[in-house]
Amino acid sequence: MSCDFTKSVNRRGSKAEKWSEKNIEDMCGNRKALPFWVADMDLPVSDEIKNDLIREAERGVIGYRESGDLKPLFISFMKEKHNTVLDPEKVAFAQGMLHAIALALNLFTHEGDKVLLVYPSYHPFIDMIENNYRVIVPFRLNRSGNGFSFDCERYKDESRDCSAVLFCSPHNPTGIVFSEAELECVLTSAKERGQIVLCDEIHSDLSYPSFTHTPLIKANENIGARCITFSAASKSFNIAGEHCAFASFSHKSDREVYERFQKRLYLTSPGYSVSVMAEAAYRDGLEYNRALCADLSRKAEKAASFIKENCPLLSFVPPHASFIAFIDCSAILDKVIEDRNMYPELYEDYYLMSHFFGQRGGVCMNDGAWFGGEDYKAYVRFNFGCGDDLLDKGLEGIKKAYDYITRQ
Repeated sequence: MSCDFTKSVNRRGSKAEKWSEKNIEDMCGNRKALPFWVADMDLPVSDEIKNDLIREAERGVIGYRESGDLKPLFISFMKEKHNTVLDPEKVAFAQGMLHAIALALNLFTHEGDKVLLVYPSYHPFIDMIENNYRVIVPFRLNRSGNGFSFDCERYKDESRDCSAVLFCSPHNPTGIVFSEAELECVLTSAKERGQIVLCDEIHSDLSYPSFTHTPLIKANENIGARCITFSAASKSFNIAGEHCAFASFSHKSDREVYERFQKRLYLTSPGYSVSVMAEAAYRDGLEYNRALCADLSRKAEKAASFIKENCPLLSFVPPHASFIAFIDCSAILDKVIEDRNMYPELYEDYYLMSHFFGQRGGVCMNDGAWFGGEDYKAYVRFNFGCGDDLLDKGLEGIKKAYDYITRQ
């Protein structure tokens, strides 16, 4: 395994959304800011994925391709990575994560149903529930110390009238790896109330070595709640642009309903390059993935130490998984509002913090308001999935903005 995670891949001039100056300007008001926002990494893919793509391109024909090996490879990977044995009769392929979850939401809930959603929340989940005419019941994680925590008793109370739960484990944007007891709380409540749990586990393969992710489907083995977990290779192997997912069902009958509807929509197979990448990832990528997890853990600690030492009024919420971290800027919020009032041309009305760091530090991050409105307007989400060279520039940019506002 030869990947060097200390150096960033140069993506300038590519079609990468993350590096689009227009996208960066829309996000933070400064088209020249360095991008630390959208959830893909500026790190190399594995040699196996790259070489398999090159091999297929050199054939000179991109035609129809068999993909029958893909599901068995995914099932094998789940056993190796998570010690989880999946029943092939309860696993379905899906053409992308959001599509997979949205399809399940439409099939297994009805318009007007209440759906519990954990906040702060990845914004497309908010859109997904509202655009499909379901009703969001927000469950807000507790803010405790320098992190977030899950309150089981409050969860039981607030989820009482819901038909479904849309869960995210590990959680985006806080990076929490939920404990088995916390997952069992969700599942036990669901079993008692006849709820279905839809669980996005796209960040699950990136848990740090000191944390153990338990797949919801595994936690459910002795509970028997109705649930579906959704997995993908995209974050795990830094191939975010490929749309290939798997849905693992607690009930075979739900898988059958799901696949019948997929056939009606002709959504039953992956594209050519997607299949090549996912097969290489699940077949040969475990060593790469483990090395990546260790490196991301190191980078999270590096970022946390830098923020603590150089920006003491900011609170870096330590993630347990993946390459994203929430940063709490509440202590400087009033000063940033004053800066906006003095220089309104540098800001827009809604995304306050992303514009502050973009304008004053040259760093583009997702604004906290994107994850649930006013309650999170004092946060930003920082993507540290890059080489140390670029990470250092991002951290220095945060410090530059911090120094500017605290010296006013």
